[in-house]
Parts: sequence; C-alpha cells; structure tokens
Amino acid sequence: MKFSVWRAVALLVIAAATIFVCYDLLLPPAPDFGFGTAHPAERFALPQRVLSVRPGSPAARAGIRPGDSISFGSTALERARVQYALPGTRVTVFVNGAQKTLVAPKGSFPTLLVAPSIIRLAFLAVAALLAWRRPEDSAARVLVLFLFCYALLLGLPNNLMPTPLLSFIVLQIGSTILLLTGTGAAATFAAQFPSGVAKPVPRRLARTAQILVALGVVLTIVVGAFSLPDRGIALVNNAIAWIFIAIAALVVVTLAVAYAAGAQSERQRRRWVFLMLGIGLAAVLIDVAVQTTLGYSQIVDLATLLCIGVIPFGLAYVILRHRVIDVGFVLNRAVVYGAVSVIIVGIFVIVESLTSKYVEQHSQAGSIALQLAVALTLGFSIRFIHARVDRVVDSVLFRQRHLDEEAIKDFTHDAHYITSGDVVLERCVTVSLKHGRATKAGIWLRDGSKTYRSHDSNFGSSAGIDENDPALVAMRARRVVADLHVLGSTLPGTVAFPMIVRGELIGTLVCGAKEQGEAYAPDETAALRDMASAVGHALDAMRIRELEDRVAQLETSVIRPSDTP
Repeated sequence: MKFSVWRAVALLVIAAATIFVCYDLLLPPAPDFGFGTAHPAERFALPQRVLSVRPGSPAARAGIRPGDSISFGSTALERARVQYALPGTRVTVFVNGAQKTLVAPKGSFPTLLVAPSIIRLAFLAVAALLAWRRPEDSAARVLVLFLFCYALLLGLPNNLMPTPLLSFIVLQIGSTILLLTGTGAAATFAAQFPSGVAKPVPRRLARTAQILVALGVVLTIVVGAFSLPDRGIALVNNAIAWIFIAIAALVVVTLAVAYAAGAQSERQRRRWVFLMLGIGLAAVLIDVAVQTTLGYSQIVDLATLLCIGVIPFGLAYVILRHRVIDVGFVLNRAVVYGAVSVIIVGIFVIVESLTSKYVEQHSQAGSIALQLAVALTLGFSIRFIHARVDRVVDSVLFRQRHLDEEAIKDFTHDAHYITSGDVVLERCVTVSLKHGRATKAGIWLRDGSKTYRSHDSNFGSSAGIDENDPALVAMRARRVVADLHVLGSTLPGTVAFPMIVRGELIGTLVCGAKEQGEAYAPDETAALRDMASAVGHALDAMRIRELEDRVAQLETSVIRPSDTP
C-alpha cells in the first residue's frame, strides 16, 4: 500500500474526531430551565412568550409564569451565556422587561445519548475504512467528508463545552456548518459515484448544492458574529433552514438523476449506496422542514435519528458484503462474530456505567449493588450472547453463502460417484454458476499434448491454452488458486482452480467475476478448490476404469494358443 498524505491526514483527523466523540459523552447536558415556548428551536435566539412552566424548575423558582414574555440578551454572546450555562451557573434573563436570575440545574447524563454516540462512532469507523483503503478515489474522499461531518454533528448540541463562548462556537455555529458541508458532500458523492467522474446534469446539480453550502456557511457566520435585530435574526435563521432544505432536496434529485444516467452495469452498485443515503437524508430533510414550519417534534427527531443510523451500518454492510466500493476486504465469519460480540458487551458496559453513576447520586450502596448485579449477569450471559450473535449474524450476513457452500460441498462428494465425464463436467460448471455465484465458468483439460482446451465452458472461447501460460505454470508448480489478472494469463475469467491428480495438473476450473462485482471469500475459494480437485480425481478414476475395461475386453477377445484345436 503506497504512502498517501491524504490518507495519513484523514486518518489522524478521524482519530481526533473519535476521541472528541468519546470526550463529548463526559460533558454535562444542556440546561433545562423548565419553561416551554412555541418555538423551542429558537427559544434563546428571539424573545418569546412562555406557554408552560414545570413545577419545581429553575423557571418556577424565579417566579416565571405562563404568559410572560422572556428574552435572553441583545447580543449572541449574552444569549449563549444562558443557552449554554454550565450546571450551577447563575444567569440573567429579562421577563416582561425586568431582570431575573436563573440557576442552571445539575442534570444527570441522559442515557438516550448513548445511541447517537454509537451511531457517531459507526460513521467514523466507515470513514476510516474508506480513507485507509480508497485514498485515491475522489468519490470515496467526498463520502469520507460526509461521514466525518455527520459523525461530529449527531448529538453535538446536546452537551456543553467548558465555556459558554466555546459552546456557542462549536455547538451553534459549528454544528450548522457541519450539517451544510456534510449534506453538500453527499450531493457531490451522488454525482461522482462510482467512477469518480460526474456526468453533466448530476455535476451541475452538485455544483448548485456547493454554492448553496457556501451561502449557508456565510449566513451562519454572519448571524453568529454580528449583533442583528430580532427580525434580522429570524430572517437569517429561516434562510439558513431553507437553504439546507434546498441542498438536501438537491441530494435526493442528484441521486435519482445519477442513477438514471448511469450505465446499466453500475446501477446495482448505485442502488445499494443511494438507498442508504436517500433514507437518512430524506429523514433529515423532513425533520428540518417540520421544525421550520410546525415547530420541534420529539417523535420526528427520534425517527430521524433511527433513519440516520441506517447510513453507516447500511454502508458498512453493502461495502463489505456486496463490495459496492472495493476496499480489499472480504467478510470473515469469525471476525464478524467477535466484533459484534465486543460491540454488544461494550454497549452493555457503557449503559451499566452511566446507570450506576445516576444511581450513585441517590445511593452509593445502590450503585455498588447495581454494579455487582450487572457484573454477575454479564458473566453468566456471555455464552448466551455469543450464541445469539452467531445465529443472528449468520442469518443476516452469511445465510445464503452458507447454503451455497453446502451445495458445493455436496457436489464435491457426489462427483466421485458419477460415471460420465460429460455429466461431471457439466454439473461442475452449473454448480460454479449457481452456487459459486460466478457470472461465467468453464473447464480446461489437458489434451495429451502441450495444450489445455475447453471442454465445458460458457466463456465463448475454445482456443487452446499453452501449458507454459503463467497461470497454468503457477498451478502446476505451486498448487495455488490462480488470480488470472495478476498473473497475466490468457485464460478467460478472473480466477482458476487447479485439478491436481497424482502430482500433475490435468485441468483447471475457471470462473469469471462474481455477481454484483463481489470478491471470492476465502471459504468460497476453498470450497471451489476442493470441488475442482474432486472433479479432477473423478475424471482420472473414469479414465482408469475405461482403460481397465478396454484391457478386459482385449483379454477376452484374444484367442489363447492353448485353446486352438
């Protein structure tokens, strides 16, 4: 793997983002002063009328009542000191024009934020995989930018930075810029994937999205850096919201246009990736549109989070399982089982840790008892968890592959009992196509001279292959499964499986690329190699039986001298 400055920088940035996501879990939540307004999303940006006050809350203790008019200062920094007040901080608000003091509550960590954190880490994991394995691919680079922006964005405004000013810069200005930039990157990726070169119409749509991103970033900085009148703040915030809606809509349109304009051979790959992006971004688009027109809705927000969570896990699945972006990896059962088990146990431990901290605030003895109970439960349930993980992962990721391997192994056993050479060759090719998932398959056998010829093939080529062909030499000398492209072989196809009998290469099973552009997994390769070997031995056994039959016929047809009169 060649050194790449872009890869090194991207991986360092992703590592720093991963550390930040973990650090963000330890930060206190945003304060809830206990009053409700008609527009919660703009609660601190504009003066509003109080609709409700929760009993016992800081707002109730300060004497705020439903119907009061409340505002939080005339500058962005004054409003940020209230919106991002650290626990225990005393802040000044204006109620019906008079100053009042609120004390930021000491809230416990909301365990609901564990789910966004897991999704954020999943975004970063996929971004790291692409940055590591596909640094030269322009479409993959843009996808990395999208994943990075959304990984930082999710759950970001829920916790507080060490100071109100830093919270204002990171949570308010930074989160909006991340949202705009990440969504614009999705439009560029939709136009370029998978070739890296966009066609005219998708390219123009992506450029329009990039222009809107630049405009939205400028407006975000303006509304944050300058003191604007209340009406000006409302107009700019609405403009930014509608700019994002336009960008997200352009992403969806670009996905559809790029899919329709793409080559037929690329549509399967586009379909998988575009489906994942479309689900997540359409949900974000609906969420922002609902907040802009109808106000904040917690149900819509949670539904949006679930849809966004589809993106990293769905991308990881289609990249590793269906090879829509070639990262040079093939899923291995043991690795997946172990990784999923570690993730489940890790989630268990995180939830237990957060829950115990919450209980500890009320009773230290209760916290110790909870930790002991969780430790015992986890210890006794490890085997149960592992067994369930094996079953679920096998059914979700490997069920069809497992069935195909069993079919190949069944024919490997049956081949020794077939008595017709034509039948065994035909069935071998059929099994390779149906259960090996090869687009093409064929068998080349040694013809008695120095040439290997096709005896059953759907490659459309019957030309003889010289025994000194690089792939044939490699299989004869080293008994390896030959990568035909790497070796520069004249054999058609992608990979060749040797038929070694009594130390000689009597033939080879040649398979083309797999369906949907996947790579051959190690267990699939081993099964096909065993099948090719079994077919070779079956053909050799038939040849021996044929020779034995001929010898027997000659012996019975020869008249012995002692039998003559």
